[in-house]
This record gives sequence, structure tokens and C-alpha cells, in this order.
Amino acid sequence: MTIEPFNIANIDIVAAMLDKMWKKDIFNGIEHSFELSREVVLNLFFDPQLALQACDENGEMQALALARMKNDVNTSKQWIEDFLVDKDDNERKKVLEAISYLLRTERVMLNLMCEDSAKFSFLISYKRGYAKALQERLMKMLTDRGVRWTYHITDSTCSWQYFDEHGFERVHEELIERFSTPTKPYYCYMYRKCIQ
Repeated sequence: MTIEPFNIANIDIVAAMLDKMWKKDIFNGIEHSFELSREVVLNLFFDPQLALQACDENGEMQALALARMKNDVNTSKQWIEDFLVDKDDNERKKVLEAISYLLRTERVMLNLMCEDSAKFSFLISYKRGYAKALQERLMKMLTDRGVRWTYHITDSTCSWQYFDEHGFERVHEELIERFSTPTKPYYCYMYRKCIQ
């Protein structure tokens, strides 16, 4: 495995990873979910210095980690408007419902964060162990910047148990009824960890 700065040319690989993961829940029924996944990842890409990818022995990207400082600002309102320009009313409604959830969880997280903190805005991996390696490298980079706390959002469709098992403190848990089914509840989890 090699860890290197994220190459934006790999955005479609990442969008495919995210689309596969969220298509069943958050982006369920959205016709242009791949394109929406791409826009979500681009909107979470704040600082190129805090964006890392892990590649396998063939040089193919297998994981991505993006982090942001608490006071970084994004352009979500504008990209959502741009994305929705040519969508029909049904698609607009579904996209706005999904984006409303993502933006609300972002607000909750920012309210929980203290000043000397950073957020892992995105962490995804095809291969076991790659996300952990990226996370550890980014935590070192954040420590070098004077960051004391890192914050993470995950959900019940991901490997959320990792955080419970590796010394992270769960600071928020919420059942999201919109993405739940009678047999499969969908939870949003937020964690933090002191890294200094």
C-alpha cells in the first residue's frame, strides 16, 4: 500500500464507491445518484493538504480520506442549486431530502466540535486496513497542525464498531427514520478522539 495526496482525477472512482454504499439508503430512488455522489465528495474536499488516497501494489486507488478544520467553509448551497438545474420535480424532491440529511448532520457535528479540532469529512475504502492507515496518517498531520480533537461521522451501514473498539468517544447517536425500514434501522453516529 502506498499513501499519497488525493489525485482529483480519481473522483469518479470515489463517486462509484460512495454511490454503491449510499444508493440503498440515502440516495435510494435518486436517478442521478452517481452524479450526486460525485458532487458530495467534491463538496467535502476542503484542503488538498488534508486529502489522502491509498493505492494498492498496482497503483489503483483503494481508499480515500478527507479532513477539514472546524472553520473551513464549503459551497454547498451553490453546488446543490447547480446540480438541480435540469432535474424534474420528483428528482429534485428526492435529492433535497438526501442533501437535507447530510447538511443537518454536518451542522450537528460542527456544533459539537471544539475550537482546536478537525473533522474527517470523508473516509471510504474498498480494502480492509486501508482506511485505518489513511486515518492514522491524517491524524499525525493534524497533530502537527496543533489539532487536539478529531471528529467522525458514520452510520449503521458502515463499520461503525471500529470507533467503539478503538478508543473513540461516541458523542451523538440518532435514529434516522427516513432511511430506516421495519427490519433495518438506520443510525447516524458521531465520534471524537483526543489525538494529543
